[in-house]
Amino acid sequence: MSEILLPSTNADGLPVVPMSPAQQYIFDLKGWICLPGLLNEEQLAPVRAHQMKFLYERESLPPEQRDNHGGPSQILLDHPAVVGVLNAVLSHQALAAEDCYGFRYDHTYTSHRKAGHDNWGPHGGGGYFNFCGNSHIYQMLPGRVHSGLTRVVWELNEVGPGDGVTMFLTGSHKAAFPRPTR
Repeated sequence: MSEILLPSTNADGLPVVPMSPAQQYIFDLKGWICLPGLLNEEQLAPVRAHQMKFLYERESLPPEQRDNHGGPSQILLDHPAVVGVLNAVLSHQALAAEDCYGFRYDHTYTSHRKAGHDNWGPHGGGGYFNFCGNSHIYQMLPGRVHSGLTRVVWELNEVGPGDGVTMFLTGSHKAAFPRPTR
């Protein structure tokens, strides 16, 4: 049996932060985890500025930064803690190596919600009806999970009660029944 080699550093040479056993348990139980405080204000300010220009003044950016993950926002793609989570729940470990993550980003987007927005429209997964072999379903093997459809969400501003934060329906994408209307 060959040794599994996952990258130990990200593209910036920073050490990848593996998921802790507690994080693995919570992810398996809920279907999501929260990793607060990954970026400090010095890192966040240029990312916020880039995201707002990307959304509202895209032509003012240099051509190589006219992407939601261009310029200073690149740090969102392979933050050491995010790589650690994706290594654990998404990586195709047979393809991973020190210079290859073993996972890919399918797509990214930026949305801007103003504090207090009320356009919450939750959806559930209904995973029971996925076809056998569908790589997007949540799978478990002894000591390991695979969450083929995993989303990374960054909140770039402080949020509090009533601010319209990103919300999750715990376990909804592992649920066999549709979300009830009441």
